[in-house]
Amino acid sequence: MCASPKLLGAPFTDEELAAWHGMLSLQAHVLREIDAALSRVHRISVREFDVLITLTNAPDRRLRMTDLAQQVMLSPSGLSRLVDRLQRDGLVARKADPDDARGARTALTDAGQVKLDEARTTHNAVIREHFLHRLSAEDLRRLGDIWRNFE
Repeated sequence: MCASPKLLGAPFTDEELAAWHGMLSLQAHVLREIDAALSRVHRISVREFDVLITLTNAPDRRLRMTDLAQQVMLSPSGLSRLVDRLQRDGLVARKADPDDARGARTALTDAGQVKLDEARTTHNAVIREHFLHRLSAEDLRRLGDIWRNFE
């Protein structure tokens, strides 16, 4: 499925452009809806949700700040400000890094796990309403196959 190197920089075909713009538009729309619902119902942003869910999936529910920043695609300073807010709200805690005396790890607190568990219901409902329920079972299967090509 690789395009020849000559074609990689060529202008997009109408089909390529429609596929690319469609994916970007859908992503932006669903993320806006998730952010609005999480803010309204749970008083957290989609970025904060992303940090909480990333930590819950990490070993021991904690990550080094640099690793967390990479995984949630935030700059180190942007993540630091976000973690400050989450820490102020008792949802995460900074712990000394046992492998690096200069570093810290961000850990999900029990309160953070509760907040995540509550917010996940809203998160999933928005994704179903604005994306998944608009696809047939066959569409979902085919789309899952397509995304696996990028792993």
